[in-house]
Amino acid sequence: MATGYVVPERPDWTRARLAPAGDRFAAVRWYEGAANVWVGSGRSPMRLVSDPRPWRLRDYAWSAAGRGLILVLEQASGRRVVAWLDLRTATLTRLTPGLGADARYAGQCDGSRPGVLIGVRHPYTNGFRLQSVTLAGAVVAEWQAPTGHAERWLATSSQAVAVCPSADPCHDDAADRRRGDCTWWHTRLDERSWSPICAIPAADARTSRPLAFSSDGQTLYALSSAGRDTVALVRMTPPSWRPEVVTASSGFDVTSVLMAPDGTGPDLVTTTDPVQPQHALTAAAAADLDRLRQVADGAPASIVGRNDSHCLAEVSYPVGGPAFITFGRAGDDVSRPLFRFTEFARRRMPCRSAFTFEARDGLVVTGFITRPAAPPPWPVVLAIHDGPGARDLPQLDPWAQHLAAAGFCCVQVNYRGSRGFGKSFRDAGNRQWSLAMQQDLVDALRSAQIADAADPRRIGAVGYGYGGYAALMLATQKEVPLAAVASAGAPTDLVRYVRGLMSFGGPAGLEQAARIGHPEDDRDLLVSASPLSRAADIGVPVLLVHGRQDAQVPVVHATMLADALSLAGGRCELTIYEDEGHALARPQNVADLRARTISFLRANLGNPASPAARARS
Repeated sequence: MATGYVVPERPDWTRARLAPAGDRFAAVRWYEGAANVWVGSGRSPMRLVSDPRPWRLRDYAWSAAGRGLILVLEQASGRRVVAWLDLRTATLTRLTPGLGADARYAGQCDGSRPGVLIGVRHPYTNGFRLQSVTLAGAVVAEWQAPTGHAERWLATSSQAVAVCPSADPCHDDAADRRRGDCTWWHTRLDERSWSPICAIPAADARTSRPLAFSSDGQTLYALSSAGRDTVALVRMTPPSWRPEVVTASSGFDVTSVLMAPDGTGPDLVTTTDPVQPQHALTAAAAADLDRLRQVADGAPASIVGRNDSHCLAEVSYPVGGPAFITFGRAGDDVSRPLFRFTEFARRRMPCRSAFTFEARDGLVVTGFITRPAAPPPWPVVLAIHDGPGARDLPQLDPWAQHLAAAGFCCVQVNYRGSRGFGKSFRDAGNRQWSLAMQQDLVDALRSAQIADAADPRRIGAVGYGYGGYAALMLATQKEVPLAAVASAGAPTDLVRYVRGLMSFGGPAGLEQAARIGHPEDDRDLLVSASPLSRAADIGVPVLLVHGRQDAQVPVVHATMLADALSLAGGRCELTIYEDEGHALARPQNVADLRARTISFLRANLGNPASPAARARS
């Protein structure tokens, strides 16, 4: 099998999806500089089946009969097209009509004449139309969108739901999109008239989406946080369409749902709960989870796909790490593992576990500890996730593995402001950069799980984006003194950063700016929370890394802080990658960053493997 083109910190295999029947499954892997789809099974190796160049692969789905794949591709202009990949003939057929059309995948038509349902916006028009297209690309039917803009579609042979910005007579369509409210519209395709079925406030629009209709077409299942704190699985039935909660968790969002193989309803739910991330809603799903526990032999595992005969699962093996496998739901057949990170394939994985602690204000915060092989006390590295509205996951994290393999205990914290733990948890981070958000990180280091095993003289922090910013600000506090900080792509002047978000960041930038603070009304807050203003308080060695082409956080943030640290008598190493933007993408630069960071930490926290470090312990 060809090795392909792999970025060191990115999984080799991702987005695995089980075929509608049997143990065949598809997965995405980079090859020749682009993401491509590969197909294999328990009896045959993975085989490259796609080459969408010059387009870029955005997503894909199996056809209902399993004879091909529906690809969502992106042009250099940002417009998307939908294409049909026939696995028998290896031919790719564009389904989106017109050269300049922008398309969204909405669903599939079953029956005697299978096809694809697509939301299409033609050039020089604002409105999306829903189209039924044959696998040869012929348009069979077309429906006018309920409003001038649709952000998401869900459709079957008989009905459809469109997610559109809310219509308000006091606002134009552009204003509605900026405000963020949306309305879900429903239609029976033979009636060609849309009816609003629910209104989603702006605070819930990003986390709410329709998922699937039941096989009898009588029930719509969706994820929604409207009217509650966390994202729940809900069902909606006509004529009232009133959402009824199927399952929800206090403090943890539902993130994904698997429908039963017969389509009658959902039966496997995944949440952000780090201890029990997946639970069953039916006896059949519970039996599959029991079978998976036997197959995984106690290793952390979850089901990512099911059909009538087989399950597709991800298992985190103690040697080799996470891998995709298929197993029979009734028999004993289990496929060979397809390891997601080939560089870890023969390596024993350091232990990774979840932990929970109370912040100083009583807020419950979760995180993960990846332990080195040596006995404690350990040098500790706090690895802070970006965003800040992202989150750390229970699955293997490459950076945590590299740090633990180098002898450091890696601590990751889902501090307030992280997504996935409810709206109140996310909103608790508003205007709290360097305040409560930083206190959560300090409290994690002071928690019993960390403090009892840490060497207090050898604690460092690393991060990218917001994580790099937080690492720098942690170097200014004295509750848990740090010994070194590595920061990449970090904003260091919050007034300048927020102004940039408001000017060039679009709706997402405006939302993030509002959560940080206003550059005029909150100027004093932003200045005091900026590493640039606190350069004299950063008395530990600093490694700064930035991309010269970074448009989100311009490189001046790094160069200004490096100059300020130099003037204050601080110790700073600055590395600028000339060919990188905000997120490092080139394999050689990612590998160089990893090597520089670990070398920097060893130099300033002590090499955990050295006799001197063992003597200090």
